Amino acid sequence: YKLRFKFKIIIIKNKETHKNKMARSIYLCIFLLFITWITILSTSFPLSTKTRWIVDEKGQRVKLACVNWPAHLQPAVAEGLSKQPLDSISKMIVSMGFNCVRLTWPLDLMTNDTLALKITVKQSFESLNLFDDVLGIQIHNPKILNLPIFNAFQEVVSNLGQNGLMVILDNHLTYPGWCCSDNDLDAFFGYPNFDPVIWAKGLGKMATLFRNVTNVIGMSLRNEPRGTRDYPDLWFRYAFQIITK
Repeated sequence: YKLRFKFKIIIIKNKETHKNKMARSIYLCIFLLFITWITILSTSFPLSTKTRWIVDEKGQRVKLACVNWPAHLQPAVAEGLSKQPLDSISKMIVSMGFNCVRLTWPLDLMTNDTLALKITVKQSFESLNLFDDVLGIQIHNPKILNLPIFNAFQEVVSNLGQNGLMVILDNHLTYPGWCCSDNDLDAFFGYPNFDPVIWAKGLGKMATLFRNVTNVIGMSLRNEPRGTRDYPDLWFRYAFQIITK
């Protein structure tokens, strides 16, 4: 009987300890979210670099915690908008402690006006026979369904900004589709689908269009340069040309 009694006491104590641990974990999560929001709210744009640090307009260091959001696949529309409202996705990103989104895009979005401005989100998905996704977007994000592809991209960037999220625009590949392999056609400069002149034109246009959008803090020039012709000297040559334009 005494053994049973002691065993029950131990179980109760363990439960209380577990509850305390849970409470501490919850408080820690709330604290981290609070710190994230304070960082976002106190950041003064634009950002720049000071030696090896990213700093804001006041010279305060800014730490980026970014999540990747693909918008470079065949529809050329940010993934997941057929499953959740755009604002819910943005808020979920914030709730997980991120303050930044790496938003991918295909170069074709800037160099092919037909894709960017004449094809709507609905038409893009229908052309791929993705009718369930059309229905999902109609339910969750009806506002973007009949927008041209580029305008839908702008809506995503805008909503991320409304939720305090910084954005890095990532040129992922040339044409909308899956990436990547060492043998694909746009792995590096000089490959059939990677024309440096068109690449520079697309980057320049994207930079101009988002130049005055406060929450767009930067661009990544190209995703994962790779392949048998991946020569560092070529990368630095073309990257320098882009930066100095």
